[in-house]
Amino acid sequence: MRILVIGINYAPERTSVAPFTTGLCEHLASHGDKVTVVTAFPYYPEWRVWDGYRGSLYRREVINGVEVRRVAHFVPAKPSSLVQRLVYDLSFTLAAFFTALFTGKCDLIYCSCPPPTVAFAAYLLGILKSARFVMKLTDLASDAALSTGIMKNSVGIRMARAFEKFTYRKALAVICLCQGFVDRLRERGVHSEQLHLIPDWADTKQVRPQAGDSSFRRAHDISSGAFLVLHTGNMGRKQDLRNAVHAAQLSRSDPDLVWLLVGQGEERAALAQEIQQHSLTNIRLLPLQPVETLSQMYAAADVLLVNQRKAVEDAVIPSKLLTYMAAGRAVVAAVSERSETARQVGRANCGVVVPAEDPVAMVEAICALRSAPAFCQRLGKNGRAYAEANFTKSSVLQRYDEFLARFGRPAGEFVLAAHPGGER
Repeated sequence: MRILVIGINYAPERTSVAPFTTGLCEHLASHGDKVTVVTAFPYYPEWRVWDGYRGSLYRREVINGVEVRRVAHFVPAKPSSLVQRLVYDLSFTLAAFFTALFTGKCDLIYCSCPPPTVAFAAYLLGILKSARFVMKLTDLASDAALSTGIMKNSVGIRMARAFEKFTYRKALAVICLCQGFVDRLRERGVHSEQLHLIPDWADTKQVRPQAGDSSFRRAHDISSGAFLVLHTGNMGRKQDLRNAVHAAQLSRSDPDLVWLLVGQGEERAALAQEIQQHSLTNIRLLPLQPVETLSQMYAAADVLLVNQRKAVEDAVIPSKLLTYMAAGRAVVAAVSERSETARQVGRANCGVVVPAEDPVAMVEAICALRSAPAFCQRLGKNGRAYAEANFTKSSVLQRYDEFLARFGRPAGEFVLAAHPGGER
């Protein structure tokens, strides 16, 4: 089958939605499908085009049997600006649409969303190529924009949701990452038969519990006796990591409690400035770490932190939570109790949920876990077991195979569409 994928994030990016779009495309290509991806030049999570890709408007590559066509688009210096975010969405959508027009015939277009404008482009391509499309929903775009303050105008939110609803209802199917997405779309009038629940996977092979590995601590001069709280991934507005900095400030008199924030994002510079302003020595920032050292990094931690703004509920599922489960470490989730993150932690019984934007509660929860090492270890084991039971890569890809088989995958019948996600 000939499959056209339209998505803003792809390998070599290794955070957010990129590993999942890449993994699915390579899986399909390995089974004999002809997969063509239209994507952007890599830019995430730094929000600047990577070295080695700058200065080009178009590039064609073949990566592990997948044809990848890259297009230039506007990368905002300030992703939280509504105007810059709209230009970012539309510039990629237009460039991807015109490039996809010249990729030849296809039997399927795959789209991972947001932005909804890419789903609309997939819908138009479906008309021009006599095909229907399927979209994968990684964020509820209007909800995410509202919860992070990117959009505040009620008229704008209503217009955005009307546009999203149009694209949902034009799709043959909408793949949702979690039950919260399914429930929310049903409330907004999307037909139940269009909605299919398929989660992302955890990297249970690369990331595994490792006992007694102190190599990461030695490499970064972290005391073997310290209780290490680790956060990894995007440092954006959704994550609200000033909350962790404030918690570190509250616990600065405790020399054995250490905080480590690993990753990139638009808020990283502000976090570094605040740490320096308060002369905090118990919290550090590190860049994204090499893939081959991830297990050692997670093994170095005593507790893994998920932090989100209070307003973030069903709009975002942080992919880091699945990785945390795979790592077999206890999770502290400073999130809304109504969020999908809180529900997942509860289902897995892999950690504790504390109120969002409450650094005092965070410090108290972490100190309680430090004083109960057996309980902390049990939570980590529960998370690993839950990830192995529900989120292995092979089981999730099998669900995609079963999903496609339901439609028979006959040549020329429908097109699947894919676009970008926020934090994962």
